[in-house]
Amino acid sequence: MTGELQCGYCTPGQIMSAIACVKEGHANSEADIREYMSGNICRCAAYPNIVAAVKQAAPEILKG
Repeated sequence: MTGELQCGYCTPGQIMSAIACVKEGHANSEADIREYMSGNICRCAAYPNIVAAVKQAAPEILKG
């Protein structure tokens, strides 16, 4: 996940939630990702980029 976060305030929580989102099978659609990640507050409002990053990273997360 690079380029989708701006200030870094929420980065650790976003990364941990993104991994769990994918591994628990909640990354089937953008709506699913948004719902699962909704508890993470991003002060920069980079949510569209975060959702795109989770979608992009999902195959690599599942390989590992």
